[in-house]
Amino acid sequence: ARLKQLLQEGQSQEAVKLISQMAVFCARNQDFERADSYRDQLYEVDSMALKAIVAVNEVIEAEKSKALTPDKRRMWARFFDVLSTEEANAFFFSLKEQTLESEQNVLTQGQPNERLYLINQGQLKVTHELESRQALIHTIGAGETIGEDTFFSVNVCTATVTTLSNAKLSYLERERLDGIQIQYPHLEAHLQKICGTGRKIFDWLRQKGIDRRAYKRINLNTKITFQVLTPDDPSTLQRSVIAELWDISKCGLSFYFQSKSPEAVRRLVGRTLGVNFTLNVAGQQKEISLTGVVHGVQNHPLDEYSVHLQLRRNFSDEAIKTIFRLAEKD
Repeated sequence: ARLKQLLQEGQSQEAVKLISQMAVFCARNQDFERADSYRDQLYEVDSMALKAIVAVNEVIEAEKSKALTPDKRRMWARFFDVLSTEEANAFFFSLKEQTLESEQNVLTQGQPNERLYLINQGQLKVTHELESRQALIHTIGAGETIGEDTFFSVNVCTATVTTLSNAKLSYLERERLDGIQIQYPHLEAHLQKICGTGRKIFDWLRQKGIDRRAYKRINLNTKITFQVLTPDDPSTLQRSVIAELWDISKCGLSFYFQSKSPEAVRRLVGRTLGVNFTLNVAGQQKEISLTGVVHGVQNHPLDEYSVHLQLRRNFSDEAIKTIFRLAEKD
C-alpha cells in the first residue's frame, strides 16, 4: 500500500528505496523468487537507479551463494567448477524438488522427457527393454545426473529409470532453462559440458552387449517428402516437407530437413508421419509410401534437424535386400 501511494505521488526515489528494502529483506530470508521480483520491479520504477539496482543485486547473489551449503557444493562441485557465480545461482535456484518412494519411475523408455535430474539422495536402477526382455544396465546414486539424452536433444528416453529406495531429486525443466538463457546465453552449453549429452547410456548398453539397432542400417541418400498425419495441434508441421533420406533399415529410417521453428520440430516426437520417395528398381520408378512414429529429433547447425522414424510395418526381407542392392549401386 505504501509503495502504491509513493508511485501515485510520483515519489520515485522513495519508491526505489522501499523496493530495495523489500528485496533485501526477502533475500536474507531466502525468499529468492520474491527478491528477484522486487529487483526486476526496480527497473520498471526507475531504470536509471543503477546504484540501487547494483546494490540489491549484490545482496541477492551473496545470499544465494550462502544458501548453497558446503555439502551441496561438494556434491555438485563439477557444476561450480564450470559455472560462474551468477550462472550457478540462476541454475540451482531454478531447480524444483521431488521426493519419490521405492519403485517409482523417473524416466520411461520410449517416452519424451524435458527435465534434467540431479540425484541428491537414494539409489536408482537403469533398465532397457528389447524384444520383451528387460535388462538392468546400470545403477546410479547421489551426485549423478540423468535425463541428459532427452533434455539436450529432442528424443524419447532410451531407458527406464526407477527408484530402488526412497529418493530425493532436483530437476530443471526445459521451459525454465529457455527462460534463464535470455540472461545467461552460455548456460546450456556449460551444462552440456558438465553433464554430457546422454552418451553414457549408450556406453552402458554396449557394456551389457545390447545393440539398440536390431537391424543393419543402409546408407541411402535420396529426396523424400514427409507430412504429419492427423495432427491434433494446428501449430504442428502439417504441409508436405522436402527432406533428404540418410539411412534406412528393416524397421526404421532417418532423414534430414531444415526448419526455422525449433518448437514445431520438437513437437514431432511421438507423431505419426507419412513418408514418400521414389526408387529406381529394374529400370522402373517405384513409389514408396511409408508411415511411422518419430522416436527422436536431433538438432544440427544451420537450422538442420535429423529425424529418426520407427516404421509402423517392417520391410520384408526381400524388400530390404532390394534396397541394399540399390544402395550399393549408388
